[in-house]
Amino acid sequence: MYETPTIVFMNQSQTVVAWFMRGPSMARAEELGYDIRINERDEKLEPEEWAQIIADADALLTTWGSPKLDETVLARNDSLKIVGHVGGSVATHVTDTLFSRGVRVCTANPLMARSVAESGLMLMLMGLRRAHMHVKLGTRSEDMVWGKDWEIRPAQDCRIGIWGYGDIAAWLVKLLRPFGPQEILVASNHLSEEDAQSEGMSKVEFDDLFEQSDVIFCVTGMTVANEGRVGPKQLEAIKDGALLINLGRAPLIQPEALIEELQKGRFTGIFDVYEKEPLPEDDPLNNLPNVILQPHNAGTGRDARYMAAMLDEFDRFFRGEELQYEVHESRARMMTNMEAVRKHQA
Repeated sequence: MYETPTIVFMNQSQTVVAWFMRGPSMARAEELGYDIRINERDEKLEPEEWAQIIADADALLTTWGSPKLDETVLARNDSLKIVGHVGGSVATHVTDTLFSRGVRVCTANPLMARSVAESGLMLMLMGLRRAHMHVKLGTRSEDMVWGKDWEIRPAQDCRIGIWGYGDIAAWLVKLLRPFGPQEILVASNHLSEEDAQSEGMSKVEFDDLFEQSDVIFCVTGMTVANEGRVGPKQLEAIKDGALLINLGRAPLIQPEALIEELQKGRFTGIFDVYEKEPLPEDDPLNNLPNVILQPHNAGTGRDARYMAAMLDEFDRFFRGEELQYEVHESRARMMTNMEAVRKHQA
């Protein structure tokens, strides 16, 4: 048995504490005998304040709003060994300084990715069955449209395209297999043709994905390089009757071109992410009949388990066992980084 590590949760608000430090996560902390220190002040702390708080930390838990682990924040610490991110992408938190110290980094992203993939499957089936035209959802939607609809179709008849191949895409492929789609197409610079074939997929070029797919999932990392990569050329190439599902980030798709193409009514747009959130009431998406909108909650569902997963990683690390959710420096740089994107947009 190892000596109990000093663990600090780098929360910037009590709302975040309440959301993540509950249920399975707190039960696991008790089982492991971990006492997790938190920021008791319900406000954002300055980097110098964090430096003092984490000075003796062996392990850090980061999450939404946590500071970047740079030279200032790490200045007083010489004991840090591992960081567990209670969320998805680590891109806005890790730095060269952190990795140069040999600190290991892990993330609950695979748990979030599974929830996103499950939500994506639900939205795809809703789109294929044209739920936005026929299904009445309590008092929040219009009356049902009765009668046969020749445009309803099963996934079995579709070629399903996925832009990006990370944790979300890997889960999507697993969930899609029982539906027996005609083909699963993937456009990714980080996936070889051999690896794609071994998973029963076909690797295609980026533009071909939009031209050939009946369902298109945008789940790639939101990096500066991917900003606005889906533009008029790709949108105009989408088949009539197809589904375009964006579960990544809104800036992956050029907004003006998207609205212009959706207004033609040729295909259905399904979105969980938006340029402005919450989505303004006057946004054109709200007035289009060929869209399904979800309030950026695709990743919700396993949040109470995120911290438990990271505590299990800490336990494995201090036991000298292999980590399950480690993120190496090269991958960290490819993960979603909205901070960098917004700076680039400015």
